[in-house]
Amino acid sequence: MALIQKSHELEGKQVAPDALDRARRILSGSLSATDAETELADALLRISLREKLNRDGSA
Repeated sequence: MALIQKSHELEGKQVAPDALDRARRILSGSLSATDAETELADALLRISLREKLNRDGSA
């Protein structure tokens, strides 16, 4: 976990707490690859919808 966090810091990026939690659950075996994929797809959909709303709302 520390390696994941440190590598992002070295890239100048901040790791979202939910991303760290997801990585922890994958590494511990409490989250399957399929479930992780589903979570990531849901998160990307939420980001996409939020960006679309922001874009459409500011037009």
